[in-house]
Amino acid sequence: MVRPVTRRAFLHAGCCAAGIAAFEGIAIEPSWLDVAEHDVPIPRLPAALQGFRIAHLSDIHLRALGSVHEKAIEAVRGLAPDLVVLTGDAIEGEGSLGALEELCRSLAAPGREVLATAGNWEHWGHVPLQRLSEAYARAGARLLGNESVLLKRGVSIVATDDFCSGNADLRAALANVPSAPARLFLTHAPGVFDTLPPGAPRFDLGLAGHTHGGQIRALGTAVWVPPGSGRFRSGMYDTAHGRVYVSRGVGTSVLPVRFTCRPELPVFRLIAG
Repeated sequence: MVRPVTRRAFLHAGCCAAGIAAFEGIAIEPSWLDVAEHDVPIPRLPAALQGFRIAHLSDIHLRALGSVHEKAIEAVRGLAPDLVVLTGDAIEGEGSLGALEELCRSLAAPGREVLATAGNWEHWGHVPLQRLSEAYARAGARLLGNESVLLKRGVSIVATDDFCSGNADLRAALANVPSAPARLFLTHAPGVFDTLPPGAPRFDLGLAGHTHGGQIRALGTAVWVPPGSGRFRSGMYDTAHGRVYVSRGVGTSVLPVRFTCRPELPVFRLIAG
């Protein structure tokens, strides 16, 4: 005979499930880094850029180096990318500049370039952009604003300041885009990709963060994403000007919790295609 489930037993089971979920979301998942490689086919890619790797860190929200950052550093060292990009929300206040320098020094290597853009939290946290730029420079990295640059290896970079906080200037970023066999677009809030003017040059890969993938998901769906996200949540998207990858980010914001939304370090490999 099957005994009926009592209200007390049902509530007890529910409390246990909630407790397990809370423990997982606070103690386990925020440091459970997902490292994944993605191929990016580019027509007529020259042999010199075949296999060029880009490691993408976003939304680090760094205060001090912790286990998730050590895992990211270890992964970068193991995969040996040619380029590391940090697409905003690296820190939330000026007091974290030292930790950011430490992180960037750990990511650097001979022949590797490290580039960064600002996010909404650098602006909301009143981090002086000059001091932020100097901190990156001391660690061998470079903060990009609304500008385009050409890397030594022949990769063209378009970068904007943060769209969410109203600091993106597309006119300046797109004013003199260098011609190159591969072009990347770096920004923080992905909503900007759907505001690019029709005549804007195409790119082979756009990289952004900001959304945290929702950070807390219910049945695989983001419960909430911040303004400036647009239609983007996480993963790869097609836009009118090229493909875009939106990272779930490394850190957490507001609440130190992730639920069914692991932090990630995506790494992209350029291939002929």
